[in-house]
Amino acid sequence: MSFGRLVLAGLLATCAASAAANVLVVRAAGPSAGSYPPGRSLPDDARIALRSGDTLVVLDARGTRTFRGPGTFSPSQAAQAGARTTLASSGRRVRVGAVRSAGIVPASPTTIWHIDASMSGNMCLADTNNVRLWRGDTSQATRVTISGPGGTSREVAWPAGAATLAWPSDLPITDGAQYQLALNGVAVPSRVTFRTLESPPADMTAVAAALIERECQEQLDLLVDSAPVQ
Repeated sequence: MSFGRLVLAGLLATCAASAAANVLVVRAAGPSAGSYPPGRSLPDDARIALRSGDTLVVLDARGTRTFRGPGTFSPSQAAQAGARTTLASSGRRVRVGAVRSAGIVPASPTTIWHIDASMSGNMCLADTNNVRLWRGDTSQATRVTISGPGGTSREVAWPAGAATLAWPSDLPITDGAQYQLALNGVAVPSRVTFRTLESPPADMTAVAAALIERECQEQLDLLVDSAPVQ
């Protein structure tokens, strides 16, 4: 199973896919970007006017479509040829993986709900009872120190060969809770702010909208990059 399909499988295990009447803007760049902010919902018959240098990525329950200006487009039309885009949001880290003797280190988690222990930022969760940390390099055993509100701190062993690690059950995850993740041998700890979802979104579009609203950018990038291209 390809990496993209693994990510979608992890998402769809939580969210049942359903058809959506509208599409959601998930990325925009260029002179007209201000007219199409991420999170804007567009009907299928909308007229999208793009200027030279514009790129727009929209998402629905079937996947993504990318349009590049100049021109006028409709969300219902097929994406342009070669439309898989490398458009990245502002400040986004490009992940390419690191080549090692044992193979290629996975560039990203296999589900958007895993916490990349190397990344700082907001982390959205649909289920706070099944939270796992993720790392790309599993070649060696390590330890991670998790520090949170009220001076709470836990040091947890991370065995070699294990890509994920269960979040300690005695460290509460609530909306707005902030934690520092310090991996042995890593000079700068990452800082995560949790954003909890009241209920699991119904489809990919709803998931993306929730991620945009709560500014969970890394998860949004992973979702968009792994979605099927129409």
